[in-house]
Amino acid sequence: MGVPLDDTWIHFQFADNFAKGYFYQYNPGEPTAGTTSPLYVIVLGSISFIIKNFIVSSIFISALFHFLSCIFIYKLSLLIFESEYSPLKDLKSAFSPKFISLMIAMLSVLAGRFTWSALSGMETTMFTFFCIAGIYFHVMNIQLRKFNLLPVVFLALATVSRPEGYLLCLLYFGDTLANLIKDGSFKRYFFKLLSAVGIFLILTLPYLIFSYSISGHFFPNTYRGQGGGFSILPNTEYLRIAFTYFFRDNLITGFMLMISIPFYIINFKKYFSKFRSVNLIFLWLLILPFAFSIFIPNWRHHVRYLIPLIPFVNIITVYVLVSLMDGNHLLRLKSFIFKDQKRFACILIFSFVYFTVFAVALGKNTDNINSQQVKLAEWVHENVRRDETIALNDIGAITFINKNRIIDMAGLVTPEILRYRTYQLDVNLDSTNSLLKKNNVAYIIIYDNWYKEFLNKYKDNLTFVTSAVLEENTICGGIEMKVYKTNFNTKE
Repeated sequence: MGVPLDDTWIHFQFADNFAKGYFYQYNPGEPTAGTTSPLYVIVLGSISFIIKNFIVSSIFISALFHFLSCIFIYKLSLLIFESEYSPLKDLKSAFSPKFISLMIAMLSVLAGRFTWSALSGMETTMFTFFCIAGIYFHVMNIQLRKFNLLPVVFLALATVSRPEGYLLCLLYFGDTLANLIKDGSFKRYFFKLLSAVGIFLILTLPYLIFSYSISGHFFPNTYRGQGGGFSILPNTEYLRIAFTYFFRDNLITGFMLMISIPFYIINFKKYFSKFRSVNLIFLWLLILPFAFSIFIPNWRHHVRYLIPLIPFVNIITVYVLVSLMDGNHLLRLKSFIFKDQKRFACILIFSFVYFTVFAVALGKNTDNINSQQVKLAEWVHENVRRDETIALNDIGAITFINKNRIIDMAGLVTPEILRYRTYQLDVNLDSTNSLLKKNNVAYIIIYDNWYKEFLNKYKDNLTFVTSAVLEENTICGGIEMKVYKTNFNTKE
């Protein structure tokens, strides 16, 4: 058995230490803001008292939340298509809201990347579920023209599952405020709205404060470690790759997604009428990819940070498809698609190709991690003393399996490395080397192509020992990961 990401093993180490009383510490005794999912660390650490095997428990958790997400995407779809704002009411069709909602749920079930995430042992499906549940109760409030605290509770839990939740909560509060003002009930629910803000802050502020007190930054180290920053112009290559993956999830929904964006913008004036129940979902789909393209355009691991959007893509694309059939413009297409349920259900066929592709990818990705990181972890277990410190650029499996103290060459749990990146190259290299010497690093396990300048400058202090080479690299940072023995006594 295994998991398809070294990041999952990183969660194992954080959760294992958390269960032992080392709260948010990767090396025991060294607090670090190195996880982007503080809630998942708590959940996984708590489950470890019942299920000792972290691989089993992590896959159980991610699969469970995947199952719950598929149920709630059906419930959310039903809420939208049964409402007074449903486009089905204007479409003379025998299709019931239950049938349409079932199709949307099945599109989510058959989305290859979404199912891949369900078996990754990561926090992705937990974050997705909290987002769906929060939006579900928000839509219910919108339709009933009332306000309660259930949406903010779920969306706050989403925020401590993934930092993208801050954006969703901002959009939620904006949509809620706009609707309360429109309905003339702002004063009525003012104090309850303040309570919602208070609940959100109570659940989300502690980790922000912890992160700032440890690293001087409110966001976790991973934000800077993965190249996070700010660009005035969006990264078009990121957007191209992201939308290519949405097309691969399902050709029809991918095509409809490209139509849905201008459709919503053109009809934005219907914010409080036609789109009242789906505004928050539209805004979430529009703004999140754009935000990633500006702040952290990282498309690794099958663009996994946008995987939580897949169920919402399915809702909106079907919603827009039904909306476009209202009127006399597309009568032939309308009569063909909506003639019977079997024809409409054919949309599911387009999901099968990449459902199979990602089933294969799951196996290949897991094999990569086992054949490289886990293999070298076993070598460390047999050849390195437990009291020796090692430096790594992939810190998951090797650390969790052996429990050696580590220096993170990528900076996720060793933020000094991130500070050195702001220096000039020579100063950066010297500072990194000094950090390794100061911590008596015995072995360095890295990808050569990540650290060419460092290896060229300090090659006399390093002796190649062994490596793990992949036959086909599908998920790792390099095809060969090498182990070097250090000799800091050599004169530079």
